Amino acid sequence: MTTAAAPPLDTPSQPPELALLARIAPVPDAAAKAAFLASLEAPLKPMVVSFLNAHAFNLAERDAGFRDHLMQADALFRDGVGVSLMLRLLGADAGLNMNGTDLIPEILHACRGRRIALAGTADPWLSRAATELREQGQVIVLAIDGFQGLAATVNHLCACDADVFVLAMGMPRQEEVAAELAARLDRPAVILNGGAILDFIAGRFPRAPEIWRRLRLEWLYRLIHEPRRLWRRYILGGVVFAFHGARLRLTYGRLKSHAR
Repeated sequence: MTTAAAPPLDTPSQPPELALLARIAPVPDAAAKAAFLASLEAPLKPMVVSFLNAHAFNLAERDAGFRDHLMQADALFRDGVGVSLMLRLLGADAGLNMNGTDLIPEILHACRGRRIALAGTADPWLSRAATELREQGQVIVLAIDGFQGLAATVNHLCACDADVFVLAMGMPRQEEVAAELAARLDRPAVILNGGAILDFIAGRFPRAPEIWRRLRLEWLYRLIHEPRRLWRRYILGGVVFAFHGARLRLTYGRLKSHAR
């Protein structure tokens, strides 16, 4: 795949955290975003699209397997204000916010008419998401529980004739499934690691109003509405993420951007 821009960081003998940040494809503008969407219309192989937010960065710090799966993605996008601040702190290009909650519906719209498989959230939300997507004109050929064993989930997905796979089991499970699915598929396809995307489509979780999103406070809106589920991720996780950012800055200073 042709990415929208080159990785933003360059330093000799990169430690794993910087190597991961360097895998982010910064998207500089709307034209580059449109070019990426157009590139998905005719992929040449199974292509995995993943997202790096603050929670993913923290998880990758302690889970080398998950970090490897992110590194192997064909497109890894910056998701959220936290990673944007970290990149800017390190003197790197953050590009547009390519969060999956907004981008995946745009990808599905760009791929309208192609066969889609869903794996993820439990019913009734899985069925509701499938129904909502069908009402939008999408062709849903499979909707399964993504929390079966790894082999069973991948076997179900491989057996269907989908062109697009939406994996919505959360991190790190969906990235593990995506890597195995991409390795086993013998045809071009788009594999999207979508987190809670099916829950949003089904209406289980509300999206933040536009003003919250413009102010880059969607995380706070979600925390207010889902405190029990998200307080560890956003409060404790936010402190851990800030620590990692400060540590990287103190250790490596401001790192130069470069073009490949």
